[in-house]
Amino acid sequence: MAQFLHIRVEDIDLLLPALQVHEVIGLEQQDRSADDHAIWRDEVIARCDLGHVLQRCPAALPHRHYGVVYSPDETDGLPILMLIDEVLGLRNPTREQLHKLPGGISAAHGLFDGIWIDNKLGLKAYCVRTILPEDFLG
Repeated sequence: MAQFLHIRVEDIDLLLPALQVHEVIGLEQQDRSADDHAIWRDEVIARCDLGHVLQRCPAALPHRHYGVVYSPDETDGLPILMLIDEVLGLRNPTREQLHKLPGGISAAHGLFDGIWIDNKLGLKAYCVRTILPEDFLG
């Protein structure tokens, strides 16, 4: 079974395919601005507040403390920097713990493959698709 990085943005837990995560970085105060780009390993890459993408941000932009450098698809293209609140560790979900999303359709449904539920740990998280939609960054 695949391994995932378990992260949190505000009140939402997410699982990112671990093979697409390049790096998790702590953000300095100057790195927390609302710019749409970042410098990573001498490359200019796109940057987004994952809370904003998930439509969870209040009127004032929160100051995220971490960034995940993540490949939004399986190509050799440049990754993006997603701003997040917490890193909760690596997870190895079993097939029995992975479930399809309920039938309702929302804009966020295009980002997720399903939901992981671990009854023993009392955790659940949405599984981010291996290939994100082309309009992911708006």
